[in-house]
Amino acid sequence: MSEELISKKDLLQLTGISYGQLYRWKRKNIIPEEWFMKKSSFTGQETFFPKQRILDRIEKIKELKDDQSLDDIARVFSINEEIISDRGNATLSLEQIPKQVVQIYQSLFPNTKLEHLGTVQLCSLLFVNEWLSNGSVTIDEIKQFLNLVETHKTQINMVEATVIYIRKFGMGTWIIGNHETFVDQKDSILINVTLSSYLNKSIK
Repeated sequence: MSEELISKKDLLQLTGISYGQLYRWKRKNIIPEEWFMKKSSFTGQETFFPKQRILDRIEKIKELKDDQSLDDIARVFSINEEIISDRGNATLSLEQIPKQVVQIYQSLFPNTKLEHLGTVQLCSLLFVNEWLSNGSVTIDEIKQFLNLVETHKTQINMVEATVIYIRKFGMGTWIIGNHETFVDQKDSILINVTLSSYLNKSIK
């Protein structure tokens, strides 16, 4: 069955975005160029999109754009689109990690060769960038998280690992658990995400 399409005119009306926003997101590679499909219509040439994929993508962009720059959003989508196996492993590169985050890592582990970083470490650094950008945690708390990841990197299941950060009475605790993790201090949880979120969000 062929994929249902939506015209550019109908897309703009349905989502409430502007022509300028749509093409700005295209230039930033937030919306793939191949989704812009020229087809003949009774009015001549018209641009169509894969309907469900473009609607899901725009909804996700709207969720992210208030907290992240367009470049950061593009990074999120590019990583998700690099999934190369059903185990959730992806080809990530150091170039996708902002310089200031890499510097924090290097200050902690000066003897580690950056080109040897694995998927778990790279995904962790992407989260560090997100948390620093929105002010979720402090630099010291970030360093605690990176130390925990580095210590247990070979034991962390990339597909199933959940990252939780609890702060209560000024004291913070990081938890990285495989499968389900149960915490009885829900009012104190600042972070609760799956480590593979950058890889397996339902972004098509």
